[in-house]
Amino acid sequence: MHAPLSPTAVGSPSLSALERAAPRPPLRAATLPVGPGSSWLANQGRLPLAFMGLALAWLVASSGLLLAQPALLSLTHASPQVVALTHAWVLGFFITVACGAVYQLAPVALGTTLCSERRAWWHFGLHAVGVPGMVYSFWVWDLALLGHFGFVVTLGIILFADNTWRTVKRSGRSGAVAWSISLAAGWMLLTALVGVTLAANRFWHFIPLDPLSLLRAHAHLGLVGVFITLLQGVAFQLVPMFTLGEVRDWRLINAGLWLSQLGMIGLVVALAAGVALPTTLFALAIAAGWICSAVAMKRALATRRKRAFDPGTRWFLVGGAGISSAMVAGIALAWPGSPWGSAPGGFSAMVYALIAIAGGLLPCIAGMMCKIVPFLTWMRAYGPKVGRVPTPAASALTRPRLERWGLGLQTAAVAPLLVGAWTLNETMLQAGAWVLAAGVALFTLDMIGVLKHLWWPEIPAAAPMPAAVT
Repeated sequence: MHAPLSPTAVGSPSLSALERAAPRPPLRAATLPVGPGSSWLANQGRLPLAFMGLALAWLVASSGLLLAQPALLSLTHASPQVVALTHAWVLGFFITVACGAVYQLAPVALGTTLCSERRAWWHFGLHAVGVPGMVYSFWVWDLALLGHFGFVVTLGIILFADNTWRTVKRSGRSGAVAWSISLAAGWMLLTALVGVTLAANRFWHFIPLDPLSLLRAHAHLGLVGVFITLLQGVAFQLVPMFTLGEVRDWRLINAGLWLSQLGMIGLVVALAAGVALPTTLFALAIAAGWICSAVAMKRALATRRKRAFDPGTRWFLVGGAGISSAMVAGIALAWPGSPWGSAPGGFSAMVYALIAIAGGLLPCIAGMMCKIVPFLTWMRAYGPKVGRVPTPAASALTRPRLERWGLGLQTAAVAPLLVGAWTLNETMLQAGAWVLAAGVALFTLDMIGVLKHLWWPEIPAAAPMPAAVT
C-alpha cells in the first residue's frame, strides 16, 4: 500500500510561516470536518479575496479614467474631476486593498480570529455601493448625492474600525503591529467622518476656514494617517516573513510609529489652519519617524536568509523609497516662504501627489498584492487538499515575468507623468497614462491568472513510484 502523498513529496512546499501562523478555530473530534469543502482552510481568504477582487476592478477603472483624460493632471488638485480621480485611486483601489489586507493580517499577525465576519461582509457591500457613487458625485459635482454616498461609505468604515478594534482587543496583543492596525483603522474612520463633514460644509458653509486648507488636511489624514501608520507596523510582519528574516529589536520601530503619530496629529491641525511653520515642523516629525522605520527595516533585511527579492517584495521596497521622496517633496512645498504652491505647472501640489500616489503607494500596494493574493488563493483552493492529493506551490500560481513587467511599467510611468504635470505638457501626460495602463493591464492579467485557481484548480500529477526491487 502506498503512503499518503505529502505536499513536499509532489513538489509543493511545506506550509510557510504565514500559513503556520493562520489561526485555527478549536474543533472537537466529533465535529472534525470530513470533506475539503468543510475544512477550516476552505473558508480562509474568502472575505479578503473579495476586497482584493474589488480593488483590482478599481485599479483598472482608475487607470482607464486617467488614460481617457490625462489632461486632468494639468489642472489644480481642487478641481472636481481631479478630486473624483483621486478618490477612484485612493478610496477605490488603495483603501479597498488595505481593508482586505487588515481583515486577513490582523487575525494572522495577532493569533486570533476576526471578531465578526458578518459585519465585514456588510462593510464590503456598503463599500462596493458607496465608492462608485462618491466618484460619480464628485465628477458631476452633485453635493447632495455625494453626501448620501459618503454616508454609505462611512457606515462601512465604522463597521471596519469597530471590527478591527474588537479583533485586536480579543487577541490581547500589543506592540507595533497591533498598534499600527488599530491606529490605521482610527485614521481611516476619522478621514471618512471629516470627508462627510467637508462635503456638508461645501453645501452649507458652516466651517469658517479655507476649503482648500481643509481639503489638504483631509487628504493627509488618508494618505499619511492610514497608509504610513499601517506600513510602519504591518511591514515588519510581512517583509521578514517573505524574506525569511527576523526583527531582533522593536524599540526603533516603536519610536518611529509613535513619532509619526504625534507628527500626524499636529500636521492635520496645522494644515487645516493654513500655517506654514507648524506644518513644516510636524511634517519633519513624520519624516523622522519614517526614517526610524527605514533603519529598522534595513536591519531586519540584513538578517534575511532569502537573499534574492521576488518581484512583489522588491516593488514593496521600491514603494517605500517613493514614499520617502514624497515626504521630501511635501516638506519642500510646506517650507515657510516656499515659492511653490497649488497652481498648476512647476513644482506644485500635483507633482507632490503623483510622487506619493504613483511613485510610493502604488508599488507598495501592488507589490503587497503579489504576495497576499497568491497565498490567499492557495489557502482557499488547495489548502484543504494538502495530504490528500498533489498540490502546487503557492509561488507557482503567479507568473514572475508578468509581475516584473507589470510593476516595472507602472513605475516607469511616474517619470513622464511628473514631467507632464510639471511642464503642463499633454503629450507627456498621455505617454505616462499609456505606460501606466500597460503596466496595470499586465499586473491585472497576472492577478487574474492567480484568481482563476479558485474556480479551476490545477492538480499536478503525482510522481511515479519507483518499481519494487525483487
